[in-house]
Formats: sequence, structure tokens, C-alpha cells
Amino acid sequence: MNISIIVPVYNTERKKLEKCVSSLIKQDLESLEILLIDDGSDGLNIKYIDKIASMDERVKLLRKKNGGVSSARNLGLDEAKGEYIMFVDSDDWIDEDCLGYLYGIAQEYKSDVVMWRHVKEFEEKSVEAPIYLENKLTYDSWKMEFNPFDMRLMGMCWMKLYRAELLKNIRFDTKLTNGEDVEFNFRVFEKMESAVYVNQTFYHYRQTSDSAVRAFKEDMPARYDYTFTAMARDIRKSVNNKTQLIKAYYSFAGIAYLVLNMNYIFAKGNRMTYHEKIRCLKRLSEKKPYSKAISMAEKLELPLTRKMALIFAKYGFYHGISAIMLVKKYMDGKSS
Repeated sequence: MNISIIVPVYNTERKKLEKCVSSLIKQDLESLEILLIDDGSDGLNIKYIDKIASMDERVKLLRKKNGGVSSARNLGLDEAKGEYIMFVDSDDWIDEDCLGYLYGIAQEYKSDVVMWRHVKEFEEKSVEAPIYLENKLTYDSWKMEFNPFDMRLMGMCWMKLYRAELLKNIRFDTKLTNGEDVEFNFRVFEKMESAVYVNQTFYHYRQTSDSAVRAFKEDMPARYDYTFTAMARDIRKSVNNKTQLIKAYYSFAGIAYLVLNMNYIFAKGNRMTYHEKIRCLKRLSEKKPYSKAISMAEKLELPLTRKMALIFAKYGFYHGISAIMLVKKYMDGKSS
């Protein structure tokens, strides 16, 4: 078996799931298994999930009690038979006939991980997410033509082919609910010896206003605390790539800081007054690891637009961060 694709499913809208699975079966790679992991979907959804699973003999449906996306992915990892593993979210899709090409790249370069670009799919438009301009960049002990620890690549478990052997004793931490895929990659990339970056957009990432990243949750800061604790543990245990993991840790802290600003402090669901929000922002900015990420703002490998909020925090310009959040919410509203 060349590739196993793991697709966690939980009450996914029928049309979205159909689009996802259709994109997977329209591939030029015969030696392929598609593992649909039904994570305890409601009874109303079971019939159409069964029907979608019957679309192709390469689709295998597995059912389990609801335990979250990490436990669903772990079941897929336990069952996968492929030489390479790929994760796809059930409301996303990939381009037709891309897996044969990507598998060929993996074979040609004997790579532990193959990575590529994605497209952000809003309701009204598609936005490409460029990373590196060159194609077929390699990372190994001889060449470091790109940085796989860049959060634009390391930050997701999808848009990648992982060598199955690399994941043999690695599973997602089911206790984590924010950044669980990044923490997973901390442990995977610690073992990784080679990677290839393909400058093509094969993965389509659907943007929804009610996604886990965008939704307001009162315990969101604590959720990130759990993730940082796990990442710090990973770094302590690391033998390889420790320096890159430390840099990635603070890059993720910078991103988490912005997410907390956008979807916690300045979110609609937060009923604090504006002045209370500014005080909350100040406290967050002084807390580790965010304070360290802020102090390193100019050195972090983040887009300039994201760095700006960290630079404002570095110089105590908290009202400027509030203004950035307002502009971002406006732009997100236009995109969706």
C-alpha cells in the first residue's frame, strides 16, 4: 500500500464530506486506502456517511465513540497500512491526480516528509498561502534549502505526506485541544532526517466562522497552557533538532498570542469592558512564553502583518493591538 489517508468525521455536512471523499477517490494512485473515522456522529448523519463510504472500494469506514479529532486520527494511525500517511480534514479537499506525483517525489528524494502549499477557501473567494517561491527544496544533513520548522508548514498535520515508519510510536495527545497538530509535529520533526517542499497548492483548507480556532472559549488561555507544557516536555526529551524546536516553540507562542487576542480578549463573546480587555492583554503580554516571543518579535519567522502586533506589545502599545484586531476582524468578515 502506497498511501493511507486518514479523515476524521464528526457531523460533517453531507455536501462537504462528499466533496472531500470525491477528491480522494479521483486520484491516479491505485495503491491507496482512505480511512474514514466516524468519531461518534449523530444518528441522522450515519446513513449518508455509510453511503459516501461506499463510493469506492478503497474507502474503509471505522466507527468509534466520540473522543475528539486526535483520538480519531490515532485510530486511523493504528489501522493504516500505507508506506506514507496523509491527514485530510473532512470539510477540506485535495486536487485530483496529485497523490501519484507526491508519492513519486517521496520516492525520488527518499523523504521522511513531503510538504506543499494550501489554498484558503472562503465562501466568496480562494486565497493562496505562499510559503517559498522555489520548487522541490530539500532539507537533510547535507542541504537546508528551506525550514520545515516554519509554522506555515509545521503548524498543520495536513498538506503533508509522512513516512509511516516515522510515526510508528507517535500518536496525537488526546488531552490537547489547541495546537494538538503542532505538538504532534514537534515529536515527529524531532525524529525527521529529511524533507522536501513542493511549491504547488494541492490542499484546499475551508475557512468557516465557527471553526475551533475562531470560536470564543473562556478556557482558551488554559488550553494553550496545556499545549505549551507538552511542547516544553518534547523539547526536554529531544535528542535531535533541539535548536529548531526551541525556535518553533516561540514562533507558536507568537501565533497563540495573536489567536488569544483575536478570539478571546477581543472576541464578541468576551463581555469585559474595553479597559478590562486592555488590562487582560497587558497581563497576557507579561506571561511566559508570550513575553519571550514578544521580546523576540523581529526574529520570529512570521509574516510581517502578524509581527506587528508582537512589536506593538514589545513597546507597550496595547491600543495599537486592539486596532489591528479590529482591522483583521473587518477583513475576515469581507473574506467570509
